Amino acid sequence: MRLLRWVKLLHLASWSLLVAKLLTSASPRIPDAVSFTYDDKMVHMLLFGGLVFFLIEAIEAWFSPRYWQLVGLALSLSAAYAFLLEYLQNYIPGRTVSGFDTLAGVVGSVLAIVAIYWLDFSEFRRPKLLLQVCCIGCGAYVSTLLKKDYRITLYFYNPNIYPEAEYHKRLAETRKFARKLGLKLLVGKYHHAQWLESVKGHELDPEKGARCVICYRDRLTAAAQVAKQLKFQYFASTLTISPHKMAAAISQIGNELSKEYKVKFLDRDFKKQDGFKKSVELSRGLGLYRQDYCGCEFSLRDRDARKY
Repeated sequence: MRLLRWVKLLHLASWSLLVAKLLTSASPRIPDAVSFTYDDKMVHMLLFGGLVFFLIEAIEAWFSPRYWQLVGLALSLSAAYAFLLEYLQNYIPGRTVSGFDTLAGVVGSVLAIVAIYWLDFSEFRRPKLLLQVCCIGCGAYVSTLLKKDYRITLYFYNPNIYPEAEYHKRLAETRKFARKLGLKLLVGKYHHAQWLESVKGHELDPEKGARCVICYRDRLTAAAQVAKQLKFQYFASTLTISPHKMAAAISQIGNELSKEYKVKFLDRDFKKQDGFKKSVELSRGLGLYRQDYCGCEFSLRDRDARKY
């Protein structure tokens, strides 16, 4: 997750260097195929339009500004860069300062902002929410429910799942659904041995016992940490949609973590208003895999005991 922020910053730095190289080279080598666009100032417009895009991506990854603050900052930085590069041409052999070049850069930046506004304003207007998903059978309905009000990123962190083949099966289904709905997906590390250590002594606890509360806290803590690190306004979990989970305990833990990490917790019992029934219907309609036990070896043991 931290890597994603640095990747976006690298994209911005690479594009900025490309712009500087093309516009401050003493003997610019422009391919014949684009020479006419260079003469017509189109290259300036395209380069600075692209710069605005990468600025918005990088700023949003590192901070959580309001939409107009984000746009204003990106536009200001792009325009300032256009003026700086044009000023530097005073000292470059074979280059002359042109106010039209600077204007073309600013116009390109403004046009990019307009394009982003019309294409993505609804996205920027909605707050960012990190949704921890235990399985996509539950996550499909919750994601669809929240997508109109939040910019959702799915977070698959479930070190409790056993065996490992089951973990990868659920993850594969989550990836498939994320691609289908156009959602971003972050995947936490699978530390099952570490999870077993955390629930040591609670192996015989029944469903909804102390072991489950420990498991809730582990997954919600990871979600809160990632949400804080990546500047999400909210974090939430699909856990409450299951009738086998204790919504009150999840709510208490989520709100405690919200205060600790300074990230809002979307405190909602998704099983209400037939949420669980709707999730079953939706996942079956989409042909998604639905498991018949919670995830850990202890719930698998209990499932097998019920069968016999």
